[in-house]
Formats: sequence, structure tokens, C-alpha cells
Amino acid sequence: MRRLDARCSFSMDQSSASPNEEPRTQLQTVAEGPDTTPEEPQRQRLRAREWARAVFRTATVFMWTTVVAAAMLAAWTPTFAMPAAGDPLRRRIRRRAQRTWGRGMMLLTGVRVSTEGTPPPEGVLVVSNHLSYLDIVVVDSVAPAVFVSKAEVRRWPFWGAVAALGGTVFVDRARKRDVIGVRHRMEAALQRGDRVLIFPEATSTDGSTIRPLKPALLAGAAERNMPVYWLTLSYRTPPGSPAARDRVCWWQEIGFVPHVLALFGLRRIQCTIRFGDAPVRAAHRKELAAALHTRMLQRFEPVE
Repeated sequence: MRRLDARCSFSMDQSSASPNEEPRTQLQTVAEGPDTTPEEPQRQRLRAREWARAVFRTATVFMWTTVVAAAMLAAWTPTFAMPAAGDPLRRRIRRRAQRTWGRGMMLLTGVRVSTEGTPPPEGVLVVSNHLSYLDIVVVDSVAPAVFVSKAEVRRWPFWGAVAALGGTVFVDRARKRDVIGVRHRMEAALQRGDRVLIFPEATSTDGSTIRPLKPALLAGAAERNMPVYWLTLSYRTPPGSPAARDRVCWWQEIGFVPHVLALFGLRRIQCTIRFGDAPVRAAHRKELAAALHTRMLQRFEPVE
């Protein structure tokens, strides 16, 4: 997939509307350079009702997230006086808060989640394809996990603090040595009984396929002959709605705010999580990455 040199515009488009139509908000991405990818997404336009829906959902999502985070911190407070039982109790509270937050977010954002297979047990490493920031919320609603994310997320206003509260392990991809520390933090989380989920494609994609998995964060599992569980994510929108590939997948060079407003403007999103039928083992990280990639492709439903 080529890197897009894109410009984003977010404006009110009234010139093309008929007298009986509402003004529409236009979200446009113009790509330049040689075309080596599948067909570029069609121009997306937000109608006035979609704009209103997006603003309402943005406000309620912030409110819900704040309420859940505050409740979790309040529940944590007494545990700091429990030297022996404090840490395990805080982890249980965090997992319950993650599940509650995820399920509430699904209701607020109009996402319907269906699952196939059995979620992996706690205390294991899980691999997933990556389509959008929405992936984390969807997974938390079903099987709360500690996620491994790029270090830039930690610096995001509000959401960086929320991610840290959720136990996220941050990796600085600009520093090769940081991988070693990340592996240690992943192993510590696994030993504490947390599911640890990674996105080894190392970027979100358009959902047409699953890119080859980068093996760096699989090295520890290969060295210890640990079973690695996997799942695949896919999204679709109802007939007549903008395509999930354009509105849900975050693969173009569109800023976070324009993209999330376009996503929140959708009336409904259907997400399917397919859990792997058996974990994968391999003695070498590259073999493990290749084996996981093959299994995941067999169950993957491309996003349209």
C-alpha cells in the first residue's frame, strides 16, 4: 500500500444541493502521485443530520469516558491501603471498567458487534489485524485486554491519559532499543494475568487484506514456545450508507478529528470479530508471524 500524499478539506457544501436538500458537510481526500493501490475512496459528504449526529456522539462519548474513568479511579482509591491484595484488585477493577466502557461506547456510537468462536483466555498474547482506532473499543467490549500502541498516543489530549489508565504499553517505533523494554512490559502484563493484544501489521489498513505481520513483538512468544491466540476484525455499513472502507477504516492521511466526525456521522456500523479456533506456536518469530498471517487470512472477511 502506498503512502498517500493527501490533502483534507472539511467544509459546508451548499452549491450542489437542491432546494429540498439540507446543506451537506463535505469530507474530501485528494491523493496525488502514482496510483499503485486499489481504487481511491469516493468523495464523502456529511449531511446536516449526520453532522448533528457526529457532534452529539462526540459529546456523549467524552462524557461516558469521563464517568467510567472517574468511577474506576474512585474504586481504586481504597486498594492503595491493601499492600498484598491491592494490585490484583486494581487489575480486576480495570478489566471490568474496560468492558463496561466498551459496551457503553458501542451503544453510543451505533456499533453492533457479533462474534464467532470463543474469546481467548486471560493471560495470553493475542494478535489482531488493525483497521481503525475503533478496534480497541470493540475488543474491550468483548474481551478486555492490555494493548500495545505507538508512543504518540500517550501524548494525545485526554485520550492519552485514558489509554494509560487502561494499562496500554506504549512503544516508541523511532527507537529500536525500545522494543526490548516493550517486550519486558508485555511479559509482565502476561504474568499478571492480562490478555495482551498487539497489532503486528504496525499500521491501520483499508481492510482489503491483512498485511504481512512484523515479527519483532512475537520474539518472546517464539523463544518460550508460547501459544499465541489470534482474531480478525471486519466492519460493514448498512446498504445505502457510505462504505466502511472509507468511513471506518483509518488508512488515508486524514486527520483524527475529521475522520472521527465522519465515523460518528454513520447511523450504524456492524463489526464482526472472528476468534481463532486454535492458538499458534513456532520456534522462530518470523515463522510464528507467517503462520499467524496464514491462519488469519483464512478467516478474514475483507472490508467493503
